[in-house]
This record gives sequence, C-alpha cells and structure tokens, in this order.
Amino acid sequence: MSITPETVANTESSAELLELERVLTSHSFAKSPRLCSLLGFIVTHSLRGSHGDLTEQQIGIQVFGRVPGYNSSEDTIVRVTVRQLRQRLDLYYSSEGAGNEFRIDIPKGGYIAAVEKQAVRKVSEAPAITPLVSPPPSAPVASVSVPPPPSRKPYVFAIALLGLAVLVLGVICIQQRRAASVPVVRKGPIALWQALFTSDRKTLIVPGDAALDMFTVWEQKSVPLDWYATHTYDRESKASVPPSHTDVPLATRSVTPMADLALVADLVRGPEHMGAPELEKNIEIRYARDVVVADTHDNNLILIGPESFDPWVTLYQPEMDFVAHYDYVSDVYTIQNKSPRAGEQASYIYRRVKPNLKNFTHIALLANSQGQGRVLIVEGTSMGTTYGAVNFLTSEWLYGPILRQATDSSGRLHDFEVLLSGDFIHGGVGNSKVVAFHVH
Repeated sequence: MSITPETVANTESSAELLELERVLTSHSFAKSPRLCSLLGFIVTHSLRGSHGDLTEQQIGIQVFGRVPGYNSSEDTIVRVTVRQLRQRLDLYYSSEGAGNEFRIDIPKGGYIAAVEKQAVRKVSEAPAITPLVSPPPSAPVASVSVPPPPSRKPYVFAIALLGLAVLVLGVICIQQRRAASVPVVRKGPIALWQALFTSDRKTLIVPGDAALDMFTVWEQKSVPLDWYATHTYDRESKASVPPSHTDVPLATRSVTPMADLALVADLVRGPEHMGAPELEKNIEIRYARDVVVADTHDNNLILIGPESFDPWVTLYQPEMDFVAHYDYVSDVYTIQNKSPRAGEQASYIYRRVKPNLKNFTHIALLANSQGQGRVLIVEGTSMGTTYGAVNFLTSEWLYGPILRQATDSSGRLHDFEVLLSGDFIHGGVGNSKVVAFHVH
C-alpha cells in the first residue's frame, strides 16, 4: 500500500505514522542519525505526495547537502545510503519489529515509501519454549477470564492527531537539521530570479518562432502582432508555399533556435538557483504562436527574440529605450537608442553580410504594462545573439554591477535595460561586454 496524500486523512494512516515513529526510536536506528534523517525525509515526503523531491538529485541536495546539479553518477551517496537503509529495515523487521502490524519498505527502483501489513503469526506457528521450571503435575490449571479487547473507535481521533504530530515534527526536525548543516546554495542573478519567479503568479517563458523569421524573409513582408495572434498572416503566401499539398506550410511549423533553448535551459533553473525550487511548478514554456492576449495579463513573462521572431515584444516597445528592428529588404538589424546618454550611440547596426561587425544583445526588465507582474525581454541583432544573454545571466562580472546599480536601498530591483556587444563565433557569442545601461 503506497503512501499517498489521501491516506493521511484515512484512519489507517495514523498507524502508518506511528510505525515511522517506532522505527525511528528503535534500537536498530538509535545510533544511525543519517539513516533516521533519510527515512524520515522519504516517508514524510511520500505522505505529502511530494514525489518530485524523491529523486536521487533532490535527496542528495536536501538530505546530504550536495550542491545543486552535482554529478550523481560519480557521487553515489544516495544509492549507497538507501541500500543501507533497506538492509537496516530488513534487520529491524526480522527482530524487534517482527510483531509490528505494519512494515515500511522502500521498493527497489525508486525512493517512494510503501507500507504493508505484516502477516499475523498464528499461535500454533509459534516455536515451543521449554520452561525452566515445570509446574507440579497435580497443580490445577486456573481458568482465567480474558476481557475482550477495547474498541479502537474511541482512540481513532487521538491516534490520527498523534500521527499528524509525528509527521509535522519529523518535517520540522528535518528542515531544522538541513538549515543548521546544509546552507542554501544560491547561484546567478538572484535579484532577477526573485523578480521573475514568484509564488503569486505564473511565469511564461516564450522562445522565438524561427519559422516566422523565415516567412518574413521569404515573403518580404513584416507580420504585425494582430496578424500573428490571429494566425492570418499566411493567407497570401507566395514564396513560402509548400511544394505539395501534403507539406506543412511554413507559417504552421514550430521551429525554435538552439540559442533560445540554451537560454530556456538556464532560465528554468532560476527557482532552484534562488533557493526556492517549489516555484518551478509556476513555470510554463509557451511557443510564441500559442500565446494569447490573456497570457499577457497578470503573468510574469520572459519573451525571447526580436519582433521578427516574437511579435509579442511589440506590446512593450513604447516603454523601452532600446528597440530592435529587422529590415528584411537590406538584411540589416538595428537597435535604436531612443534616449542616448553620454558615450552611447543613437543606433547600433549589424549587417550579416559583414560578419566581423559586433553583434548586440538587448536585455530589458520591465513592469507588465498589460497587467501585473514583470517582463523580461531578450532580443538581438541575429538569431545567435541570444547566446549573449546566456553569457550575461551566467557571468557575475557582467550582471553583478548592473543589478547592484538597479537595486535601491530597500532591496527592490527597478526596471532596467542593458545592451551587450559581442563577437559572433560559430556556435555562440564571445567577448560579451556592456555598451549601454539604463535604469528606469
């Protein structure tokens, strides 16, 4: 019988929790704090249905203090200790726990606890025991009236409360143990993660639509947001018409740049890096063509790509000092600086026919002008410049000075924009540096 959240409300669950208490306070486990911590963690999380925490990686991080992302193929502490735990449970139930009604097991192949009722040993099966002193043969055997066992019903509520108390105390003890011995390892631009990943709303990550960019180039026409949102921009397709009726039209193909996927892979770990992995449940990855207007209301948004890849960025261009634009006729990317400051240019240009020119990546954190929440926009002067954003988010020497200047004395991170330049090298962007920075 697996432990599930539903069993907590069941009368049986109180006995299962009491079984955990018996095991943790037994002689077999008294001198094994590591096995007690591991067993308590596995059982309490199984009871709560938190099976996402019952993976080798999460157990290594939360019980044994390993750094997030550690190599579990080399560091086998979880597998070794769980194997020891299974052996110790077998020893316990073959000795002092042999008469227990329930038995806790951790089936091989996973780390989720299960509870089974042990077979009740019949009296006739019990081994004969020779008494040290035999009674006199003539001694009469007294007849003893054994009262019936008391009903369990009066104690069900009390047992349930006790069981829940054991669960709560177990969780508290584990958390306190972790807090005392396992410091939270934080990584990356924490202030930015805290702005984008919150408990009160979803965070939609929207990678770019490379098929839209190809459509723009082949058809030599731009696609405004209203055409894109209503899926009507391909009705007059000419150059991008499929060669046969069995082929999928370009406007319905889902194509995402590898650079965007590299950025998404880093973004989805933001909650973990900020020490709040439970917020991962609020993240959704949405293809740009599948976004609807309602998604821009009351959500945190991360939009990846300029308007030719993600027209949804045009909703926020009025609030931005830097605006990326692609001229499909001349094949030139331009980032316009609407409020140039000392040492800044009014525009930054990248021509793909001159690959030695610097390319540019624009990163903007804004308030969601369509509703509530924050919006992060990542765009650039070519498909690959998204790698510049990966460099920014993973390099403290790049993001550190920016976030410190954008954070006020109360700890609030204000809206900001940063423009990076870099060298586009085959497969990525190198030599990234900040060329402009505005705080709103």
